[in-house]
Amino acid sequence: MLLQSNRFKFLKLGLLVFITINLSAQSSEKLTTVVSFPEIPQKFCYLSKKVNETSGLIYYDNHIWTFNDSQGEPEIYRIDNVTGKIIQTVRLNNAKNTDWEDITHDENYIYIGDFGNNLGNRNDLRIYKVNKSMIDDRKVVKVPSEIIAFSYNDQTSFTVNNRSNDYDCESLISFGDSLIIFTKNWVNGNTRMYKMPKLAGMYQLDPVSSFEINGLVTGADYHEEKNALILIGYKDYQPFLYYFTDFDGQQLGNHQSYKIKLNKMQGAQTEGVCWLNDDLIIFSNEQTKVFMQTVFQLNPTDVVKHIE
Repeated sequence: MLLQSNRFKFLKLGLLVFITINLSAQSSEKLTTVVSFPEIPQKFCYLSKKVNETSGLIYYDNHIWTFNDSQGEPEIYRIDNVTGKIIQTVRLNNAKNTDWEDITHDENYIYIGDFGNNLGNRNDLRIYKVNKSMIDDRKVVKVPSEIIAFSYNDQTSFTVNNRSNDYDCESLISFGDSLIIFTKNWVNGNTRMYKMPKLAGMYQLDPVSSFEINGLVTGADYHEEKNALILIGYKDYQPFLYYFTDFDGQQLGNHQSYKIKLNKMQGAQTEGVCWLNDDLIIFSNEQTKVFMQTVFQLNPTDVVKHIE
């Protein structure tokens, strides 16, 4: 598929980008630059109605892969990049979709995060690990998976607090020999970062870093060659992206970061995000009253070039 570049369009929009400066929550005193993006990003493709609750994205084997979140089937779907139709279903035959929220991959494995925790009381948080070599060319494939289970050492209360707790999670990246997750804090609007090995087992995690997001983080992806981290989320259904340069896997906000506010997408529930190539990211939103289930594309580097 030939992808259209937004480079020249963004240059035309340069004068319309409004910039403000805020101080991040990190003691490093680094600045976060806030950019208001003045239009709806370019559509990459619509998605099948079967994945109207798309919750995470990867780009693997020249295709988008996604899935539905809580109470969906324990399946991931290969998507036709043009039509948005499902062209392959991979079912995890020893898994349950309690609340699948994000997906990532490395050279050999796909990892699916079953760690959504709206109520704040889950004690069965896990990540399913699928060997890519088990996925053949059949239209429907059933595969086994390993389980990476974990808990938060800093969580002391498991009282039900529906969307009023700071132990929900919807974001997952692969980083070297580790997996990193970012929490969705309903109460304080921050995010905490935790790391764990990629090996099956049970892990008790301590937070590695935190960052003042001022919103709800719903997806993440990391570009190894660029050392660039992308977080996506929303506040009051106003979507945003965070673009972290020189991400070291140890701290958030210890280098320059950018918050890209998608001001024209009010009412969208942005969920999944991934790097498509060295320049473009793609991100998805669930079906809402305002937007269909859709994948959009954006060049974050071009956006921040306007302010350099």
